[in-house]
Amino acid sequence: MNAAPPSPAVERPVQERTLLTRVRRMASLIPTPWLITAGGAVLLAATAAFGGLQTVPPKPVPVVSVGEQYSGSDLEMTVQGVELRAKGGNAASFPDKEKHEKVLAVIVDVVNTFDKPRLASGSGTPSPAVDGIHVDGIDEKPLIAYADGSSGSVWLQPDVPVRLVLSWVVGPDELHDGDEVRLTLPDSTHSVGTNVQRGVDIWDEVVVGATVTTTVQEIPASEEDAS
Repeated sequence: MNAAPPSPAVERPVQERTLLTRVRRMASLIPTPWLITAGGAVLLAATAAFGGLQTVPPKPVPVVSVGEQYSGSDLEMTVQGVELRAKGGNAASFPDKEKHEKVLAVIVDVVNTFDKPRLASGSGTPSPAVDGIHVDGIDEKPLIAYADGSSGSVWLQPDVPVRLVLSWVVGPDELHDGDEVRLTLPDSTHSVGTNVQRGVDIWDEVVVGATVTTTVQEIPASEEDAS
C-alpha cells in the first residue's frame, strides 16, 4: 500500500523553521558595527523627518537694576549701591593706608525667605549664600558685615530684612569713581541631606541667577569721618 503524501499542514512548520534558521545564519554573518551603523542611519532618518536635531537655547540670565529685588537661593537680595572707600567704615575689610589700598563695598538688603535662620556666608566656591555675590574681575569671596556696625557672625533670621556690607580690599589703581562694575547674584537648589548629613539643609548646584551692572561711587575719607 502506497504511503499517503505528507499533509501541507505538517510540512508548513518544517519549512518555516528552515527559513528562520537560514535568516538567523545570515544575520550572524553580518558584522555588529554594520548593524549599529544601520540603526544609526535609521535613527537619523527618523530625526530628520521630524525636523532634525535641535539644541535648546539656554535661558538668558536675568538682569536687575540697583534697587530692584532679586530672589534666589531662598534669599531676597537688593543691591543698593557700590562704593569705593578710603577707609573700611562699617565694612569688615581694612585697607593698608601706606599701600594706598581702598575698600570696595557693596551695600545689599537681604531677606531670608527660608523658614530657619541661615548664615549669610556659605562654604565652597561659588557660594549659594550672600557671599556668593561676585564682582567681575575679583576672584576672592567678600567679607560680610552688618551695615549698622554690629559685630559677630552674620545670621539671617526668617523674614527679617537686614542691610549688609560686602567688601573687598583693592589696589589704588584697580577701580575709580564712576567705573562700571558688574555683579553676579547666586541661585542654587535646596535639598535635605541624608546619611552623614541627614536632616541638614543644603543649597548646592550654584549658578548665576542674575546680574547687576552699576557704577562705583567713591567716598572720600573726609566724608567717611563725617558719617
